[in-house]
Amino acid sequence: MRQLAKHMVEWFTHLIGRVTRRYYFEDYIRVYPDQVAFNRFGKSRRITRTDRNNYLNHRKYYRFVAQFVRGKTVTDVGCGSGYGCEMLVESGAARVVGCDISRHALEFARRRYGKLAEFIEQGITDLHQFPDASFDVTISSEVLEHIKEYQLEDQAVKELKRVTKAGGIVIVGTPNSELLGDHGFSYDEMHKLFATHFEQFVIFENALVPWGGQKQDWVRRLADGRTGVIVSENINLDETDLPESAKTELKHGLTPGRYRFQHLDIDTTLLHNTHSWIVIAIKS
Repeated sequence: MRQLAKHMVEWFTHLIGRVTRRYYFEDYIRVYPDQVAFNRFGKSRRITRTDRNNYLNHRKYYRFVAQFVRGKTVTDVGCGSGYGCEMLVESGAARVVGCDISRHALEFARRRYGKLAEFIEQGITDLHQFPDASFDVTISSEVLEHIKEYQLEDQAVKELKRVTKAGGIVIVGTPNSELLGDHGFSYDEMHKLFATHFEQFVIFENALVPWGGQKQDWVRRLADGRTGVIVSENINLDETDLPESAKTELKHGLTPGRYRFQHLDIDTTLLHNTHSWIVIAIKS
């Protein structure tokens, strides 16, 4: 019964997204700091282990991207409750603007972090409040997968590129569908999506090898040489959201350290990327 109720809520969520063209129900479940959690209607609820681990892993994404922001103007598209914007400011960003489609999350962000960053209500597919070439660094974490079913990911990446200055960078994190099924993108989908919009980009693999029948997708892709950059990441499994049936296996590749991509000197020791691709693209 619980699973049926969950599927009914998801179906209702997607129906509202299609009817309202907000693409997902307000409020989609966001990640909040300090042992705080809300349901889809913005009502307080008990925090779960998944909530805790999602929060910890989202912070690790921001620690990775923070290496690029010192002295830069930055936008966090899909900023949610705003704690990532705080981390970017603390890492030396000159100006940080977060935007999201969730009014509830933005209210929380403004109350908690409004003295550090600006927060604007707008969605990733229509960043109309940002003029062209507004930011040195444009980031977006765990957003593209929510609009894929509406076939809007191309429009989203086009907008991320538009608001970025020439020579600036776009950094996107989104799940690998080899682990999460329809919730995410395959390697070929990610490569095609970014090759359409950027001449220079690098894709970092997630750290976990898929389990069960989906492992064969990874094995075939590896044999074909269709992979992103693989780093032997140091993963804390106690802070990772895994199904009980999952057999934990990590991908092995480059030793964590310095990775040179065009003019960027990337510190890959900061990668703690369990489920998602991380793509860094340079706007020509």
